[in-house]
Order: sequence, then C-alpha cells, then structure tokens
Amino acid sequence: MGAAGPDISIVLPAHNEAGNIAPIAAAIAQAMALAGSYEIIFVDDGSSDGTLAAIRGAARDPAIRYLSFTRNFGHQAALRAGLRHAKGRAVIVMDADFEHPPELIPKLIAGWKEGAKIVATRRDDDGVAAAKRVSSQLYYRVLDAIGDVRIEPGSADYMLLDRAVVDVVNGIEDQDIFLRGLVRWLGFPLVTIPYTRGQRQSGESSFSAARMVELALTGIAAHSVRPLRFAIWLALGFALLSLLFIVYAIVSFLFVQHTVAGWSSLVAVIAILGAAQLLVLGIIGEYVGRILRETRRRPSYIVQETEAERRTP
Repeated sequence: MGAAGPDISIVLPAHNEAGNIAPIAAAIAQAMALAGSYEIIFVDDGSSDGTLAAIRGAARDPAIRYLSFTRNFGHQAALRAGLRHAKGRAVIVMDADFEHPPELIPKLIAGWKEGAKIVATRRDDDGVAAAKRVSSQLYYRVLDAIGDVRIEPGSADYMLLDRAVVDVVNGIEDQDIFLRGLVRWLGFPLVTIPYTRGQRQSGESSFSAARMVELALTGIAAHSVRPLRFAIWLALGFALLSLLFIVYAIVSFLFVQHTVAGWSSLVAVIAILGAAQLLVLGIIGEYVGRILRETRRRPSYIVQETEAERRTP
C-alpha cells in the first residue's frame, strides 16, 4: 500500500457472515495478486454471530481494515460507510458471501483501466429461483418505466467506482440511498460485465424478503415521483367513469323512463373508490415518511469500532 493510498479499495458489508470472512479475504487477496496495491474494508452491520471477532482476526493483515456498527443499519448504509472510509483510486463494492465472485475483480479493474468510471455487473439468471427471477425482471421494468434512471435487470451492488464517482457519492447527503440507481443517475461513463452468481460458502442469507421490499421501495422513491402523479390519473379516471354513469342515468330516466337501480352498483363504486383512496394515501405516506427521515438529519449509521482503535497501543 503506497503512501498516497492503495490503487483499489474493496468494501464488503457483512451481517452474520462469520464463516465467510477469512475465506473471502483470502479469495480477494488471490484475485488481487497481480492487480496492484489494495485494501479490504469490512463493514460489520450489527452482526450477532461472531462476525466482528472473525473480522478482527482477519484485520491482523495490515491490508484489511474494518468498521463495526452499533446495530444493524442495513446493507445500503454499510456500503455508504465503506465508501466514505475507502482510500483507493477506485473502489469495488461487493458482498461477503461469495455470491459476488471474487474472480471477477480483475475484469472490473480492466474495465476501469480502459476508461470506464463505473464498471457495473449484471447477474445471469441461470440457477436463480423462478420467483426471484420474475420479480426482479418485473421490478426493473417498472423502475425503468417510471424512474429517472435505467437499471438493467439482474443489476447488483457489485461494481467498481472510480475515485471521482466515489467523491460525488460521498457528497450526497440523502438519508436513504439506492446505490445501483444513484451511480447511474450521476451520468459517468459506465460499462456492464455479466457474471454468474457464486455459491454461498457458509451460513444463510440474512437479507429477508421484507428487506428486499424495503430496498425496492427505496429504489422507486429515490428515483421517481411518478407514483404521486398516479393519484392524479386515478382521480381523473374515476371522474370520467362517474361522468359516464351520470350521463347514462340521465338518458335512461329521460328517454327510457327507467330509473337506474343503484344500491349494489353504489356499494361497489364506494368500495373501489375507498380502496383507491387508501392506495394513494399509502403512496403519499411512503414519500412523507422518507421526507420526515430526511428532515430529522439523523446519521445513516453509527460506528462503534474501527481497526485503527484496535491497533492503537
């Protein structure tokens, strides 16, 4: 590692990944053998299984640094913390569970050296459960349709970012970020490399379905206001239907001498309208809640320990 900092920083969020820490560090060291100077930054995201102890052990290697959160603040917060502490001319972010294969690292670096400021990855769907594959493709199509960025289906938070990109990202103070969307929104030159998802070597994923939904909502809320405009179109649609029904009722009464029976249809209309109102309130509430978090200005994470503190005599 040079005096001015390493060539490459590699940031790995880790939540309950005790069995993967030493193997992933060794695999990265092997992948970086011919790639120049580097540092590895583990971010312990409030683990409860001995992950921090495993990271402390790995940090005996001077090329390995770490941060430990006071509690679980989430994957995106861990990525942000790692980016803020990275010193490299380029930064690679990846997961610590081997699903992001370390052997892809030389290709990421090669793409960067060829001039790309962002080297993103796209997961091949081979071997991915059908439900997850379909939901992922549907989500990215929706985000592409309503958002202000285009993210390819299968995109992941496995990427290389040039120092210029990292500095801009670190200057953005949004409380909630969706990194794979944010870096595309910046507009820097980007290339995408496909990869096949690796096999987890130890433990089980702690990224629950609820966390996936939360991340998906963050991606939409961070990059689109069109869901709010949905309320306008919904209101116009109901207004048009109501107008048509009124015209039908008047015509039936004046020319057919028939009064439109209304109880069942009225109940149905009220039920549909009520559901639509609740849906719109939910959408508005999601945005208002995020605005509240922004105005509170609470930190995205709290660090309780770093390797610098452990290494200080």
